Amino acid sequence: MNSYSSCILDPIPTKLFKEVFPLVSNSILDMINSSLLAGYVSQAFKVAVIKPLLKKPTLDSGTLANYRPISNLSFISRILEKVVAKQLCDFLHHNSLFEEFQSGFRVHHSTETALVKVTNDLLLASDRGLLSVLVLLDLSAAFDTIDHRILLYRLQPLLGITGTALSWFESYLSDRSQFVHVNDESSMHTKVCHGVPQGSVLGPILFTLYMLPLGNIMRKHSIQFHCYADDTQLYVSMKPDGTSQLCQLETCLKDVRTWMTRNVLLLNSDKTEIIVLGPKNLGETFSSDL
Repeated sequence: MNSYSSCILDPIPTKLFKEVFPLVSNSILDMINSSLLAGYVSQAFKVAVIKPLLKKPTLDSGTLANYRPISNLSFISRILEKVVAKQLCDFLHHNSLFEEFQSGFRVHHSTETALVKVTNDLLLASDRGLLSVLVLLDLSAAFDTIDHRILLYRLQPLLGITGTALSWFESYLSDRSQFVHVNDESSMHTKVCHGVPQGSVLGPILFTLYMLPLGNIMRKHSIQFHCYADDTQLYVSMKPDGTSQLCQLETCLKDVRTWMTRNVLLLNSDKTEIIVLGPKNLGETFSSDL
């Protein structure tokens, strides 16, 4: 069992819970099995406590934008999520349903595997005397804008999750709430109608499933890509006069933007970058033509 930090939602400190776990393990197991068999998640497991944390100690504490909201859930709810996450990932793996070029939140994948794949592709293109145009896309508050109706649609027709399993996810996403706790004072509870639960085990996995159709857009336009969570890298390699590939990339980006709008996602223009890579002499010629 992983070491989870305690929060005010926990009935006892996590350290104490771990010590007495052998005595209560059967009860916890019954609780988890009951949830899975009934396709229902207890309301107590769907409440998050938000603690604002300064992004940097030197920032002005009186400015709200300088805080990062840290979300905490009860440790028992995270144990339940971990059980579901294990079963869900096994199902996705055995049926080859993961996005091949998504390195976020997957076993044996990481920022390192994403970096190695993209760097290798770009170096191979450079060795062939080609220039590469790399576009780095970033989403604004992507995890917070997920539409639950669309997410459930991904789970059912796209992935084949039905019956009690689908009911469990519907229950998991519905009627969630959160409140802020600062200096031993708590705010009123507020409903959470969009997004995947911050600080949860399942949230990141569900986000990658929400983004699954995006890969097909890049494939349709024959654009190479790789993703890590909500960061997407698109790239094409060409001769300096390869205007057709640039047109393909431009059309692909338009389709990506349209898809994101339809799926309640927003591209962060301030963090979107375009980089030209390749042999130095070719890069100077190409850059002057852009």
